[in-house]
Amino acid sequence: MSNKTTMRRILIDTETTGLSWRFGDRICEVAAVEIDNDYKPVRLVHSYINPQRSVPYEVVRIHGLDDRFLSDKPTFNLIAPEFARFVSGAQLIAHNASFDVGFLNNELSLASMNTLEDLGCSVLCSLKLARQTLHMRHNRLDDLCRYFSIDNSDRQLHGALKDCMLLAQVLARLERYY
Repeated sequence: MSNKTTMRRILIDTETTGLSWRFGDRICEVAAVEIDNDYKPVRLVHSYINPQRSVPYEVVRIHGLDDRFLSDKPTFNLIAPEFARFVSGAQLIAHNASFDVGFLNNELSLASMNTLEDLGCSVLCSLKLARQTLHMRHNRLDDLCRYFSIDNSDRQLHGALKDCMLLAQVLARLERYY
């Protein structure tokens, strides 16, 4: 991730109804935040999504997005065209990228749209990067915020947009190590 990069860099994160799109879990929040060479947000796409299925209580405890809140939100297929245009051709960076990319590709497929790879996106996993660079035992976003003294005190619950903004700060500090 050189500062001389010309490819657009977009941080992505999702909140979901569970851990596996293969077993029917769906996205209920998506954020994509384009950053500049100084890791500052330039523009973004963010939406809460009606997952068209119930969100289990144990999952609501993680992100706070319950059935009532999500019931009047758009379905993914309605926001998919804007999301696809925004990320097309960019380097996507996500913490535990295989999770988010799997869910996003599933949702894009259900909306009869191209996958992220077919949209010309490359993917960088910041979790793998942190493991390779810092050699810490725990590399969750909260762990990295603590390690780099990034204030995440307002993160009582996971949130796609909030987590993208924290990831930008983590990446700015992580870059110094490689």
